[in-house]
Amino acid sequence: MYAAQEMFKTANKVTRPEKALILGFMAGSRENPCPEQGDIIQIKLSEHTEVLPKADGTGSTTMLVDTVFEMNYSTGQWTRLKKYKPITNTS
Repeated sequence: MYAAQEMFKTANKVTRPEKALILGFMAGSRENPCPEQGDIIQIKLSEHTEVLPKADGTGSTTMLVDTVFEMNYSTGQWTRLKKYKPITNTS
């Protein structure tokens, strides 16, 4: 469960019930609590911003980064994903 402790250290969006669901899944529980959502469930762990270099090398851009925990109830596998969204200035 060291992996879970490390993951939750930086989690700023996950709720207690979601933590319990993740821990149960990591411990081997394969009963899907939300079958209407399908076999793959995603839970947002954290949200923060990162300044990343632009692909064309002409500076940098600020991105909103969501870290998501994905559980696949049909295979029993889990993974962490990062989703990047550009932050647009509205001024």
